[in-house]
Amino acid sequence: MTGYYWYSDRSERFEKSLKGFTDTLHELVRQVAVGLAEHLRPVLENAGSVKSFILDPNGNNFQQNPINPVGSEAYREAIMSFAQSHAISIVNLKCLIQMRDRWLFWARVMSWTILLTLAAEGAIAAWILIIGKMMSWPIEFSNGICSLLPALAGFVILVGAAIRMTVLHDQFVELRKQYANP
Repeated sequence: MTGYYWYSDRSERFEKSLKGFTDTLHELVRQVAVGLAEHLRPVLENAGSVKSFILDPNGNNFQQNPINPVGSEAYREAIMSFAQSHAISIVNLKCLIQMRDRWLFWARVMSWTILLTLAAEGAIAAWILIIGKMMSWPIEFSNGICSLLPALAGFVILVGAAIRMTVLHDQFVELRKQYANP
């Protein structure tokens, strides 16, 4: 019951666990966004200074249309320069998001495993109570052993989930050292 109480509440406990993920994710996104802004600033600032003059068929009037910087060679070069200089940060951002999603998956596995294990054990206890006590049928020792199978399966799944969550947390701590205060 304690395990169910501790791991089934996904709101506050998960929020506390993910606070470090969220803080580091925001810092990494901020660093990537600032880097992108720095690389694109010269291209976008100079976009209005280049004009394209279009004359009418008589050659008298002209219309000024600013060139769209997004399709320009300078824009493409700025994006490529940014991607090359910030490749590690971009990859780490993707890894951090994937780690968070996998961690949440395994946290949900733990919650549901505890709930289903408790439900299965409750159903087995009710069955043994009804069959054994109320109907006065003999309960064999093998039935008692079989009643432990859901608890054993739940325990194995919980240990596996805890191991995976610990590995993901260790990977996150290594990334956090680079981008945020531990």
